[in-house]
Amino acid sequence: TLVECVSVWRSDEDPWPVLESYRVALLSFARVSAYLSVRSESVSVVLERLSLSCVEMLLAIPGPFPDALWEHFQSSIQAAHALLQDGGITQLHLLSAAIRERGMWSSCTLQSLLRNETPPEEEVREFLMREGPELVQLRVKFLIKENSMEKAALLAKACAEFSEFGGGRGYFKQSYLMCVCCFAPQEMIMEELSQVDCRDALEMICNLEAEGDERGAFTLCSGFLTRQLLQEDSYCAWELTLFWSKLLKRLEPSEQSFLEKCQKMSLLAKTVFHLLFFIKVIQSE
Repeated sequence: TLVECVSVWRSDEDPWPVLESYRVALLSFARVSAYLSVRSESVSVVLERLSLSCVEMLLAIPGPFPDALWEHFQSSIQAAHALLQDGGITQLHLLSAAIRERGMWSSCTLQSLLRNETPPEEEVREFLMREGPELVQLRVKFLIKENSMEKAALLAKACAEFSEFGGGRGYFKQSYLMCVCCFAPQEMIMEELSQVDCRDALEMICNLEAEGDERGAFTLCSGFLTRQLLQEDSYCAWELTLFWSKLLKRLEPSEQSFLEKCQKMSLLAKTVFHLLFFIKVIQSE
């Protein structure tokens, strides 16, 4: 299938044959949409998968696009989106929003944010409103996947502080903290984590785990557990220790490696309670 084709495509290969396939598929789908039932779950699923897969591919293309090819692709997607909207089908909104600029990373405001500059507040607001939380979330995930943690943190922080994203800000907050734990000096990590209640931290860790990001969950859990150990704080310390050990066991199946990591973390403990927690998780494993 087209989605499977994209899954094996490499960023150093010419993207246009695959993008042309997307263009033809989506435009053809839109042209027959009048004969499709908007209540059909299959219609929504197919369009959502195609749209998401296409956006993910576009994110992986670093440079600008040739004008003629991009304009042809852009106009076709916009036409398909308009046709589908006329029939009450909205699943192309994500892709339609993604192709407004000439290239996925060409926005001046976006580039300013990623360079840790301070673009005008109104420009940032307009950019984020135009993008929407779903598209920016894909950007953050892509940057994390590419190990561009500092850039991901900068973008996630801007979104976490953007009130118009409402409930969606939770994802950006946990992503920001997770990224900070990956690259920042310990003093900055402790400062950022100290502003978060441990109950909220546990929820963030669970969210990352539920999303399949066990490495991210472990990174964030390690940060919060380190904070509790250094501050001699027993609040949620058992839950954090338990989560930390379970995630570590999945990531480090070797018993020797597991014990070494537990020993290293336990050296930060300054209270009997914390030491007992480590003894308990080691015994249970």
